[in-house]
Amino acid sequence: MTSKGSVKRASVVSVRLVGNGETMDKSVQRLIPVRNKLPLGNVSITNQASWSISGLLAVQRMKKNLKERRAQKVAKKIEIVEPQPPSFASRPPEKVQLSAIRRILEGYLPLQLAQMTYDPTKVPSLVKEISEEVRSQVKRVLPARYKMLCVVTMGERGQEDITVVSRCLWDPHADNYVPYLYQNDSIFCVVSVYTVFCE
Repeated sequence: MTSKGSVKRASVVSVRLVGNGETMDKSVQRLIPVRNKLPLGNVSITNQASWSISGLLAVQRMKKNLKERRAQKVAKKIEIVEPQPPSFASRPPEKVQLSAIRRILEGYLPLQLAQMTYDPTKVPSLVKEISEEVRSQVKRVLPARYKMLCVVTMGERGQEDITVVSRCLWDPHADNYVPYLYQNDSIFCVVSVYTVFCE
């Protein structure tokens, strides 16, 4: 191993030195440290990057620092344990039990619609009946100061697809909804129950 100041390291260079009376270009002579030796015959010199222990240790330190910085950035993103509602958000004393509403829908709709076939003359009255029945059952498990909206969509199940979507403007810390889909060979029924806290 050589000391740091003794030889300047060039970038990767591949030079063919020509002997037998032919002269070498002066710019090439400056690039190659010959150390008082004359070139002999056809010589190929390749100066590739050499490794030193101090360089390897420096790379390890840099790699470790980068890993620590990356870990700190990730840790900062995951620090949120429980988001706090903003000061203007509603804080109901008791929240709606969504699982209880889902159990009501799972128990009522299969019993009501299991043997049903699609009849366009009966669907409007059936949708109204389902909506009122679901609303009366959900009111029993609804906490105080909550209002509820029940939306029922029913249609014939054929070869086409349908997507039922909704968009609401509400307080996500107090308000919520429960969707439920029931379908048999003839019909589909989508029931959405929206619960809104009223101050």
